[in-house]
Amino acid sequence: MGARVITISADSPKSLAAYKQKTGLDVTFLSDSNREIITRYGLLHPRSGYEGEDVSRPATLIVDKEGIVRWIRVSPNLMVRPDPQEILEILRKL
Repeated sequence: MGARVITISADSPKSLAAYKQKTGLDVTFLSDSNREIITRYGLLHPRSGYEGEDVSRPATLIVDKEGIVRWIRVSPNLMVRPDPQEILEILRKL
């Protein structure tokens, strides 16, 4: 399918590296600690972190090679994510 999974988080690079090592996930983790990308995609959730910091809304996006968002799902709950089969089906249609 030519797709790549990339996780973008407001967490620091050090925190993400520790998380990747702990979980063993085989995905690319990118830090957006200045919230630039998160803001650009309208995913900033101001002052909603544990200590009142700005955090990202949990979201899954499919972005094509030209940078166009082809699909987006924003969740109100950090624990609710799209079914991987749903994402695979969308990728097959692109």
